[in-house]
Amino acid sequence: MEYESKNDEGAQKMSLKILKNAFCILLAVLLSLLILLTATEMVVFDMNYFSSQYDKYDIPVKLGIEKDELMKSTEKLLDYLKDKRDDLNFKALIRGQEQEFFSPRDKLHMIDVKNLFIIGRNTRNGIFAFLLCLTGIMVYKKRKIKSGNLFLLSSILGILPIIMLVILMNIDFYKYFTIFHEIFFSNDLWLLDPKVDRLVNIFPESFFYDTALRIIIYYLTAQAVLFILGLTINIRKKMKRQ
Repeated sequence: MEYESKNDEGAQKMSLKILKNAFCILLAVLLSLLILLTATEMVVFDMNYFSSQYDKYDIPVKLGIEKDELMKSTEKLLDYLKDKRDDLNFKALIRGQEQEFFSPRDKLHMIDVKNLFIIGRNTRNGIFAFLLCLTGIMVYKKRKIKSGNLFLLSSILGILPIIMLVILMNIDFYKYFTIFHEIFFSNDLWLLDPKVDRLVNIFPESFFYDTALRIIIYYLTAQAVLFILGLTINIRKKMKRQ
């Protein structure tokens, strides 16, 4: 009976350890996702970034629009993605004529894009609230949080997929950009005609490559900070034990 009791106790400890490790991995994944979504919003809603991209690819000249007019239209577009305006029905002076800035197909596609941003924003806020509440509970119950291990795990788990993504981007960006659209959009509204739809002329493929690269740089920088922070915490703990 004593032998069976020890076996049961050992099994319980093993199960508890597995659950703790699984929960730690879940937290690391959530933290990485939080960083990725935050990095995405930092880049996508940076007006200075759009301005530099327009200059880089000479977008105002190609569209036949003044830079200031293009920036005002971009601000309206970003307000739409932030859910601060209901539609994209506005006009701009293009090639000397006032006309609708976006085509009907542009507007339909941007409805889907906006929904993705709303989902991303809600997911980010939900993760942040969850991690904040969890930290509060742990502090209140005086439970020790192995933050060093968590930060290290988050950086390691978070960096590996991104390295793979960078490799794929450099092999064939168009192919994987297409796959991205096929996964996240249930229609073909993202297939735009440069002769009719202005959206594809404002944001060429090279713009999206640069944007993805900048998001990755922001993301990896944050993960590198977490790695150094986690390493520092663990080293200090080890030194205290000695």
